[in-house]
Amino acid sequence: MKKVLFVAAVAVLGLTSCKKDWNCECKVTVSNVTTTQTSAINGATKKNATDACNTVQASYNTVYSTGTCELK
Repeated sequence: MKKVLFVAAVAVLGLTSCKKDWNCECKVTVSNVTTTQTSAINGATKKNATDACNTVQASYNTVYSTGTCELK
């Protein structure tokens, strides 16, 4: 019985979302010059980091109309 509980506990811990540090790497083109800008997203789950990176991309697209971002 203890082995079953141990295996179940390990499985539950393995399925929980862990928080870590992410980088949102954005490429912005202005006047045919492309630059890469990186924003740090610290202590976030992958879903929250993706949402934050999408927000960064939306802000670049509002200003430059050519921003593309990727979560790394």
